Amino acid sequence: MASWHPCTRLSSALTGWLLSLLVPLLPAVLSSPLAVRVGDSVSLPIPFPLPSFQIQTTIIWRRNTTILAMGSLHPNFTVVVAPSFHPQFSVDPLRGNLNITAMTPSNSGIYTVEIFTLGSSAQKENITVQVYEEIGDVSVIPPSAEATEDGSSVALNCTPVHGSVSWTKNGQRLGENPRYLHSAGYLQIRSPQRMDTGVYRCTISNPFGNGTGTSNLTVNYGPETPTITISSSDQDSDAGSFVLVNSTVNLTCLAPSEPQAKIYWNVADSEDLGVPSLPILYLPRVQLNQAGPYSCLAINQRTQKHVRNTVNLKVAQQPSGLPHCSVTSADNGTALLFTCSWPGGFPAPHLRFQGLPGPSKEASDSTLQQLLASPFLDGLSGKNITCLGRHLTREGNCSMVPEAPSGVLLSFQTDSNANGSVAVELQCQGTFNPVEIKWFWDEQPLLSTSDHYQLSPDRTHLIIWNFTVPEDLGDYKVTCSNPLGSQQSSLTLVGPSISNWTLSHGPYPGSAYLNWTVPKGSVVTSFWIQMHSVKQSRSGEEWETVEVLAAANRSTTLLGLQPQTPYSFRIVPYLGSQTGNTSHVQVLQPPGVYS
Repeated sequence: MASWHPCTRLSSALTGWLLSLLVPLLPAVLSSPLAVRVGDSVSLPIPFPLPSFQIQTTIIWRRNTTILAMGSLHPNFTVVVAPSFHPQFSVDPLRGNLNITAMTPSNSGIYTVEIFTLGSSAQKENITVQVYEEIGDVSVIPPSAEATEDGSSVALNCTPVHGSVSWTKNGQRLGENPRYLHSAGYLQIRSPQRMDTGVYRCTISNPFGNGTGTSNLTVNYGPETPTITISSSDQDSDAGSFVLVNSTVNLTCLAPSEPQAKIYWNVADSEDLGVPSLPILYLPRVQLNQAGPYSCLAINQRTQKHVRNTVNLKVAQQPSGLPHCSVTSADNGTALLFTCSWPGGFPAPHLRFQGLPGPSKEASDSTLQQLLASPFLDGLSGKNITCLGRHLTREGNCSMVPEAPSGVLLSFQTDSNANGSVAVELQCQGTFNPVEIKWFWDEQPLLSTSDHYQLSPDRTHLIIWNFTVPEDLGDYKVTCSNPLGSQQSSLTLVGPSISNWTLSHGPYPGSAYLNWTVPKGSVVTSFWIQMHSVKQSRSGEEWETVEVLAAANRSTTLLGLQPQTPYSFRIVPYLGSQTGNTSHVQVLQPPGVYS
């Protein structure tokens, strides 16, 4: 670089030539602070107007507090650069600019220029200069890191730092966090948390370029307390409460952990040796003996943490149908025993009576009974008593109505076979619950120990086999009783007979209409309708049976008669093959003829 003599006067041409030499020293853009790349040259201008060349002017350049150059700028140039800064630093004799070549980072700082003129106050301004090195290859050390949640701090170091530093995590700017400590290219994460896991990117930038480096951080944690869920293949199961026998059951153990925790199971059936170490425990066709506690143990080898949780598996079996209610007589007819049963379920259902006087009895059992002794409260007869059943799988109810005997009525019907053997069935009807039924014949108790008598299981029907006349005729009585009361009904069975009958012309020419009744209690299996012409002889062998009717019939119409011929009719009742009392004879005269 040319040296400047203070007494030299410069022509305008020479001045222009010198300025052209200084052009490369000027930065493309002057800004505050002034950014300069290492190795470049720079010319720092005086940031205010200079006085006239004829006025005595003194200039001083400083960097921070150190004097770089000083001396007279006008009219005679005597500015001297401090020896330690020469020849890198020089002062332009014409403009007073501070020229710096081959910039290094140490040249960064605050440059101050001071101008003193005779008779005027001093002028002073600062210029901040920042010298930047090339960004180079940026990297983060370590490139991958692991930490344990709430454990020791993690440090990431971004280098080389040749500019400003910014950090992102998973592409998002790293926000303010009291656990994050920034210092130049250094990032410290204190008390790491699982949400700190991610890709950290460091970006170093300056006015002349930028560069990035990354590091993958994994924060190991857990396992947390496992969550065990139960699912079943049976839609009737309520997996949160129970599963049904023979359904397929899955127990799933989830324990948040990084890395993934190893899962181990302890099962209710200690003899089951094939338990897998998987998150899902598969139980096909689960049985009652598999009910009980199931423990899931989660182990994280990195954090050395072991956590266990237990769930109780309830295996249920549905009870059969719905609850069954009944009321029976107890204590020799002085008390009522109310029973509710709902068998077949596991665990046992919960049963409770509703409607009985006094405290409601309840129990967790397949059968519930409550004894109610006399005297009974008014209104018990005819009152609806309900048993409320609640099982783990579903609910069900049943009802019963205790009733004193009322409306007891005794009726009968007859039947015969081809051999003429007769069976008479007596039926007791009425309202009663419970009931004890006793049968009597001519005031003597009837026992069902012989082959002649047969009682139905509920004793409401009595069948008399091989019924004969007159041996089995007589007074039959039934007594219905329970602790709430008693009522009886009687019926007298008499032989087959006709109590009254009528004869008239039928609705068609040559027809006859017969209508008859039988005495109450008359045992009949059939009616034989007989006739003959009045002109025929009257011997018994001459009666012709024209129709045989079942015991339920009480009328008939006969066709095919000769309209002008009189006919005699009679009705013969039968009990099997036994003939009853024949009715009296009546004659049907031709129309218009009166007997």
